[in-house]
Amino acid sequence: MTRVDIPDARPRWSRRRVVALCSVVAVLAAVITAVAWAVREPVCDDQEGLVLIDDQCIGVADPTRAFDFDRPALRDVMERIREQNEIAARDPEHVGIAVLLTLTPPDAHAIEPVEQVEHQLRGAVRAQAFYNVDDSPKVVLLPANAGEGFTHWKPAVDELLRRREAPDRLVAVTGFGQSLAPAQAALEVLSENQVPLVASTMTSDALREVDGLLRPAPSNSRQAGVAALKAKEILDADAARAAPGSGGGRPGVVMITDKNEDDGYSVNLAAEFKEQVGALGIEVLKTMSYDSRLKDIRVTFRGDQANICYASTRVFYFAGRGTHLSALVEALGDKPCEKGRELVILTGDDSPSDEQAATDKFRAGLAGGIRIVQTDLSAPDLREGYAMLAGKGDEGRMSAKAIEDFTGDELPDYALDDAARRDDGTVLSYDAVLTALALVTKAVDPEQRKPLDHREVLKVIYTLSDANAVPGASGRLSYTSEGDAEDKVVPLVERTASGVVLVDVR
Repeated sequence: MTRVDIPDARPRWSRRRVVALCSVVAVLAAVITAVAWAVREPVCDDQEGLVLIDDQCIGVADPTRAFDFDRPALRDVMERIREQNEIAARDPEHVGIAVLLTLTPPDAHAIEPVEQVEHQLRGAVRAQAFYNVDDSPKVVLLPANAGEGFTHWKPAVDELLRRREAPDRLVAVTGFGQSLAPAQAALEVLSENQVPLVASTMTSDALREVDGLLRPAPSNSRQAGVAALKAKEILDADAARAAPGSGGGRPGVVMITDKNEDDGYSVNLAAEFKEQVGALGIEVLKTMSYDSRLKDIRVTFRGDQANICYASTRVFYFAGRGTHLSALVEALGDKPCEKGRELVILTGDDSPSDEQAATDKFRAGLAGGIRIVQTDLSAPDLREGYAMLAGKGDEGRMSAKAIEDFTGDELPDYALDDAARRDDGTVLSYDAVLTALALVTKAVDPEQRKPLDHREVLKVIYTLSDANAVPGASGRLSYTSEGDAEDKVVPLVERTASGVVLVDVR
């Protein structure tokens, strides 16, 4: 058999050529990677303390940089915070106070729209700026984001706990926004780790069980008591005006409540009002409900329009969020009650934002005979609130100097515009940081030369009462052992088509 050699058609690569080609490929890959890195969009500003979750930057921002969390409305206030932090960082013994909020609300219909978030940050940095002028140790403000609905609180809290060490030396956390279940979970973990806490606008009485937590806002029980007395005044006035023997509606109220048990504010507010209005001998004639967990609750309110309009009383108590109240008012604006019938809706401090209240449907609801009277966390005009208390001989419950510090033009770079001054979130955020700063001042031991830490601050958490009360812009802050602001001023305001009007201060 004859052997036939068939030439090998494959290219003959020497080892040297293979190595050279591989080197070229590796260099090209490195160049491509470097170019891609250079032109890529930075994720969360490439900050170590932030992580991207659900298109939100979660965690604690670098205090030396002005990061707006991809919300342009926050850009200016973040720059103001950065400026103050730069000043504070020059003090080698500076400490940190965090403001933990939902810094990435989805839209104008969020429980806390971005406008309100911005106002809370402005209140916080104004308090920081006043303190850093003359007091020490200087304070750095740490903006922290727990995500929409506080759902990503855990990575934010983990990062806050890490910041207890130098260089930030976190000694207290303020903020927390609404009394939602995830926010309460965040509070509990921080409390277990001995971090002092000041919740700016949280009002649920259930929070009394959290150790090391102070709350400058009037509690739900206090607000419900004021609202119950207002309901009685309205019903008594209606009864006095009614002609003898005319009958009329039954002397009671209808409650509108949220079935979402994860919203501690709404659940607690409903329970407190029902108890306190009952103690005044007023009957709850009916309880109507909606479920804020459902996507479009306006459908519920449109369906209940007839029941609301033809109730046997004109006094209602809405135990829910302002964004849901705006949906109710809009539904009644679509189909008003009979001409001449006025409804009074009493509610708590969580009110529609200015943007929500500016819609044509909301205004139509007000024009159709709806009055919204609510208890608030602070008077929309603090000077007017002080004057009302002075007229009752009760001006000791507010401080004229504290009001001037908050509303005045001193430190013009940190001055507040009219919208921010009138927002109770701004005022209570200012008071929350003011409270945390008072704790820092109390905890300083002039004989110790080591920097202050969170454990030292925690030791004085329950000392801010009576003679040590904090003169807050919203009122005198004398904290009980349960963390409540004792006998806190509660304004009553009415939402009108032209804005919010102060009715009384109690």
